[in-house]
This record gives sequence, structure tokens and C-alpha cells, in this order.
Amino acid sequence: MMKFPIHSLISASLVSTVLVGSAGVAQAQVRSFVPLNRYVVGGAVAEIIDASPDGNTLVFTNSGDQQVGFVDITDPANPQPLGTVEVAGEPTSVAVTPDGRYAIAAVLFLIDEEAGQTIADQQPGSLVFIDLATREIVGQVQLLGIGPDSVDISPDGSKIIVAIEDEEDTENPPGSRPGSINFVTINSDSPSESTVSAVEIDLSGVEGVNYVEDPQPEFVKFSPDGSTAAVTIQENNAIALIDVASEEIIRIFSAGTSSHVADLTGDGDISFTEEFEGRREPDAIAFTPDGQYLITANEGDTDLESFGDNIWSGGRGWTIFDLEGNVVYDSGSSVEELAVTRGQYPDDRSENRGIEMEGAAVAEFGEQAIAFITSERGSFVVAYDISNIEAPELISFLPTGLAPEGVLAIPQRNLLLTSNEDDGTIDFFEASTESASAYSPTAPLLLSPGVTLPFSAISGLHQVRNNPSSLYAVPDNAVAPSRIYRIEIEDSVATVVFALPITKDGEPVSYDLEGVTLHPPGGFWVVSEGDDREGQEAPNLLSYVNGLGEVQQEIPLPEEAAGAITRFGFEGVATNPEGTKVYVAVQREFEGDPANTVRIAEYDLESQTWNYYFYPLDTDNVEESWVGLSEIARDTDGSFLVVERDNQGGVNGSANARIKRIYRVSLADAEPGATLEKTLVLDLLSDYDWIEEKIESLAVTEQGYWFASDNDGGINSTRMLFVPRQ
Repeated sequence: MMKFPIHSLISASLVSTVLVGSAGVAQAQVRSFVPLNRYVVGGAVAEIIDASPDGNTLVFTNSGDQQVGFVDITDPANPQPLGTVEVAGEPTSVAVTPDGRYAIAAVLFLIDEEAGQTIADQQPGSLVFIDLATREIVGQVQLLGIGPDSVDISPDGSKIIVAIEDEEDTENPPGSRPGSINFVTINSDSPSESTVSAVEIDLSGVEGVNYVEDPQPEFVKFSPDGSTAAVTIQENNAIALIDVASEEIIRIFSAGTSSHVADLTGDGDISFTEEFEGRREPDAIAFTPDGQYLITANEGDTDLESFGDNIWSGGRGWTIFDLEGNVVYDSGSSVEELAVTRGQYPDDRSENRGIEMEGAAVAEFGEQAIAFITSERGSFVVAYDISNIEAPELISFLPTGLAPEGVLAIPQRNLLLTSNEDDGTIDFFEASTESASAYSPTAPLLLSPGVTLPFSAISGLHQVRNNPSSLYAVPDNAVAPSRIYRIEIEDSVATVVFALPITKDGEPVSYDLEGVTLHPPGGFWVVSEGDDREGQEAPNLLSYVNGLGEVQQEIPLPEEAAGAITRFGFEGVATNPEGTKVYVAVQREFEGDPANTVRIAEYDLESQTWNYYFYPLDTDNVEESWVGLSEIARDTDGSFLVVERDNQGGVNGSANARIKRIYRVSLADAEPGATLEKTLVLDLLSDYDWIEEKIESLAVTEQGYWFASDNDGGINSTRMLFVPRQ
């Protein structure tokens, strides 16, 4: 396992004294959360998390490797791995007993498709008891149902509640096997002798449910006093309350719908102008500290076409209910609008469930109640002060690793954690009594002033002429029509202040832009990456755009070269000082070229011909990954800087990232066809903890170099970094 402290992102002066433990609680309120660390687990997945009562040992599920993992977080800025335990199945959830004796994981029985097994052969799941001190399995209990999901342990440590979801057929609900709730009475001295009982969920007569015969409970949570348990029945858009002593259902109520404006069209153009109504279909649920209200993350889980009423799936936000099922507060479009201003709204999810709020937790920091809700598709967590239950106040919007699934507050240690399923990371945040920030002049927050100026997918940068505090940027094809952004940088904030539409023959045009540079006489050169896949057939193009955003010239590769360069093509653009030649970085090898060698293409404006130079790639990447170029920029001395990266990080796992490097090459004395010599300038992974997959932008200034990540159309945050000249 590896850890990547975010020291390079946080100004030391901003990590102020933090406030409140359980002992000697200060009365100052939390005003912000700031990042401490992004910890990379050894496996591919970190899904659900819990901690020991003292908050020093973290437990997480790794469903991809069928393991439960352990981390010493005594020093949260420097977590230490404590090993893993194989659980012989997919761990779906984990919780630690209040006495700290056991970590208890729900384990899904897996079917062997290669042996011809089908879902009909699936067996009941189990609870696995792991001794927290020795990290050894000391008992197992078979559950009374197939497909366990969420688990929670009562505050007194006597009972476990388990959601038996039994997703028999996720594509064609309802299934023939109804899910249920299991209660497990813990035998602490002999865990395998713990007893299990089942509570059937009868949805008949409940208004507004979708599948009366197939409950599919999703998430469970005990109330703070342990007297009541809440259950989300996600696919049925319902919530059940259970009396714990009698193990009987008190009531079931519909979660109803949320109505507000939204973007419902995944066309690359973010616009919150369409009327929206969506079944909330909540995933995670949490009680407020007084036990009087419920917080839900309204992810959604069905299809728009499922019921023929044109009501969407998922509320695209979060809701507070009272225990009678009345809505006390609904976030409406506010969280999605926040995501737009941070560039973290995934437009291609607009026709599905938007940002998909999934995880939820509530905790008291001192006497202050705070709700935390995660966005799976936008990769962030929001923190709200819910002291006024009808009017929550935003405390922090915090980018996380990719697809946060679990969220855990540890108030006695002033900590907030998220476990991020898609990139195998765990984020650590610290509570502060100051309005602190993770951002600094060398690592600014990139945002826009409002939803009417959205941005995303930054894939090319260039300094505005004679202004080192201003940058031009272009997005790739996640944004349409194409545009050129202008970014103004002041202190710790970089603001998108303008978007110049790109037109051709008077009509908006959509490219897959991967680089931008100024043409010395005026205007811009941009490059669009080609795609030879069926249905795409887009050529690689070098285009000249004037200062009004009008395309004046499109220059393709010669036919022979165009046939040899395939999907991973043009990725960056630069010129010589005179503007007589334009240079293009090509991401991957041409067909027929030597392995681990890519081309830098040169277009001579006078002769209108292409020439090529060969660039040798690094090969210390992990097996079955690729390495290529992502950017080229001319430095002040006339040499060229290139961004060389692997395709690891992100969905391919942050633990696999190896190559995020900046090299210098000179073309001054090189003849076309020559293999260039390269000199390492920066290793962003080792020097700046750059584990983000797509380092795709580089802008040169007199003072140093700006870098930015491509956030793949809003699925995570855009990281900006300035490195001064040495």
C-alpha cells in the first residue's frame, strides 16, 4: 500500500488548530474541512469503511480482491498498512463493534460462471467476524438470505442489522426471491454461535412503491439510542423503520419525488433549464444525532422507462425526513449547481441520474450536527451544518478520489474520511474552526462564477500573451460545441471568466480538442484528436482559429500517415518562435513504427508539408498499461517540453501509477526522422504526488510551468499545479 500526503496542495498556514474531540470539547464550531492525505490502498477497491472506537484503526472492504483491509491511522497524515484478511467472497460492508473487539463483514456468496453456475445457484451470504487485535477470522454465521449488502451494529453492541438485498436480476426487476432484513444477536465469546432472525418486508398497501413483491433493502442504520433501525428500499423508493426490541416494522413510507431544474440531456453542453421530477430512490441513510430525523442520499437505481410515467430515477441531491415520512428539507438542484461551478458535473450522466448522491453520514463535532453526503459520479463530498434542520448551511465542498462509496466521520479525532471505489483510495479531511482551504497560489481552486459558465475536461493550456496570470484552455469532446476558455488566476483561485465559442462557416463546431497554442502573428492553433472506431471516423486535425473563434483552416495528416495513426492521435500543439512551423505531439505509436516510440509531427506552413521526429517512451510502467504523450509546449529557450504519462490512476487504480513526467527535447539541430534525446525536467508523481491519471495540460510562463489534469468530463476534480523554474 502507498500513501500520498497532500502536503503539496495545502498551505501550512491554512491547516489551523482544529477543534473538538469528545473529551474536553471546545465550543468553537467547524467552519471547514481541509485535506490531510489521499491514501492509496494496495488493491483496486476501497468501498466501505469503519474505524475502531478510538479512531486509530481503519477497516475497509476490497470487493475486487475479496479482502477486508486494515490501516493504522494513528497519524492520519501518514497511514500505515496493517494487512488484509481473505474472506472467500465479496465483502459488501463492514462495521466495528463498539467495544473494538471485532470487525464484522457481510460477505456475498459468489457464483462460478465458468463452471456453469447462474444466479439460481447462488447461496446465502455470511457474516465474518474478524478479531481486530489479531486480524484473524474467529467466527462465521450464515445469513438467512442471498445477497447481503449494508450492515450496522447497535450502539450497545448486542445486535447487527443486515440488508439482504438479493439483486436476483439487476436488469429485469422484480426478482422471484424477495429480499429481507436479518437481525443477528451477537455472541461475543463465541461469534459463530450468534443467532440470526429474519424480518420480512411487506410492501402491500404502501403507496408509491415500484415492486411490491421484491423489496430489495439497500442500506441500514441504527438510531443513536439503538431503539429504531432505518432501512432504505432503494428500487422501491421507500424507507422502513423497525422497532429493534421486537424486530417488527413500525412503518414504511414512500420517499416521494424531488422537483427542480436540471440538465437532462447529455450533449456536452451543461444547461440547468429543464424541469425535473425524480423518484428519490435513496441509497444511504443516517439518523440525526437526536434521532428525530433521517438524512438520505438520493442516488436512484431504476430506469426512466421502467414505469411509463416520465418520472426520473434518483433525486440528484439529498433529503431530510422526519420519522413520519414528511420532507423537512430537500437540496433540489443546489448540489449539482455547486458541482458545475467546480467543473465536477458529469454531463454524460445527465440522461441517467446526474451526480448520483450515494453515501451519507451524520456526526456531532462538539455540539454541532454535521451531515456528509458523497457524489459517486462527481467524486466529491459535501458537508452541511444541520443545526437548523430546515435550513442546512454548506460548510465544505471537498473533491475526493474517484467514486466515493463510503463516508465516515470520526469526531473525537476531528476527521472525515471517504473510501473511493473506482481508484482505490481513501481521503482524509480534518475539521477546522477557521475558514481554511486546501488551495494555494501554486495549487489554486479552479471554478467558474456560476452555472451559466460551465467548464470541464481541460485538455490544453497556454499563457495569454504578456500575462502570466491568465491562461487559455480548451476542453476535449466531453464539452460541445467546442470553445476556448480564459482563466484568470489570483491568489488561490483560478476563475474561468470567459468561453469563446469556436465556429466554422458561421456554425458551432465540435472537436475533440487536446491542445491549444498562440499563433505568433495572432489567433490560435488547436489540435483535435482523431478516432478511427466504427461510428466515429473522426480525423486528426490541426486547425487555425482566429481571435473571434472562427476556424480559418483545417489541416489533416497526409493519407498515408492518417491511415497509420489510429484512435490515440493528436494530443498537444506548439509553434516555433516565428510561427512558421507547428509541432504536434502524437499520443501513441503509428502502425509499423518501433515499439515504445511515438512521433512529434512538424507542419511547415510555407511548404505545407509534414515531417516527423521520433520520441522514445519510458517503459517502467506496470504490465498491460500503455505510455504516451499528452502535451507539447515551447519553453522560453526555444526547446520543447513534453508530457509523458501512463494510463494508470483513476479507474485503473492509483496504486498502478508510475509515469507522470515532463521531458525536454530540442529540435534545433535535429533532422526529420531523427530519434530525439530527452532530458527529465520533472517527475510529477514522485515530486508532487501526482496520481491523477490524465496530466494533459502544460503552459509555459517566464516564472515557471502550469499543469492541469483532464477530469474526464466532470467525473472528478481538475487539479492545477504551478511549478516555479529552478
